[in-house]
Amino acid sequence: MSTAIWPPIAPDELKRAESDSLARELAWLLDHLQETLAGFKEALEECKALLAPTEPGSTLAMSSVRSEAVKGYINRVGTMIVKGSLVLRLRHYSPTQLAINATHPLILPTLSSLRELLNQSLDCIDITCWTGDRTSAPYISSQLRLLHGLLGEAHSSLKGTAAAQADRESWLRPVDANHFQPPLPDNLSLDFSIQEASIVLTIRVLESADAAPDIRSRFATVFLTKRAEHDEEDLRFNYNGTEVKVKEKVKIESADPNLMAAMAKLAALEHAVGMARCCLAVVMEEDVEEIERLTA
Repeated sequence: MSTAIWPPIAPDELKRAESDSLARELAWLLDHLQETLAGFKEALEECKALLAPTEPGSTLAMSSVRSEAVKGYINRVGTMIVKGSLVLRLRHYSPTQLAINATHPLILPTLSSLRELLNQSLDCIDITCWTGDRTSAPYISSQLRLLHGLLGEAHSSLKGTAAAQADRESWLRPVDANHFQPPLPDNLSLDFSIQEASIVLTIRVLESADAAPDIRSRFATVFLTKRAEHDEEDLRFNYNGTEVKVKEKVKIESADPNLMAAMAKLAALEHAVGMARCCLAVVMEEDVEEIERLTA
């Protein structure tokens, strides 16, 4: 079965008709994208509200699951940890209790960067809708590409994928000891990060890189029974100007409901913007393979 135009028309006239039809479809799509962008802006504002510094914030338990090594909580408001208390009972450190200094809150750089990315995304939408030429397909396509990149970066920051791999040794830049009460000693490192929309606390007990091993470690080495206690045991680091080894390492994760909601919204937004890019590329008769790969 086949289709044909009746009465038949000349090839040149058919080509003009196809071009006119494609132009009308492109004009309709560009007009429809203005409504779509308004929806994107509303969703982005919802994401931004989830990160807003509004009380009471998110109170999260920060406790080790199978031991009494760490027990406590933190309170996150916006991009900062403003309150918290941690009781540490580590194997290689005397029992101690630490509190977040309320007058010197701890800033989470990942969330500060995320808030900036959301602001840039909102600015991108406003410029696209109100400043640029909304009837120019190449312009709208370039703005959607920019928005797609910003959303992808924002989503990745909450997942902790690329940023975590690129900055795995951020703990080597110690935070101000006055963030804690009592102030943090030189041989104890507390590092807060974001992974899969969870607040991750990594505690490290440090010792000089030239320190002699204890008796237990000596016996274990002699009788070949020594097992690695953590993934950084045999590594040396330059911490605060001193060559150190990590004697003990404890990692705790606590899922943050607001960050989980924001990550889900950003994932959906990233996919929706990718689909909008694909639709526009098809009508513009451009290659969509790369866009489809990014939105898969």
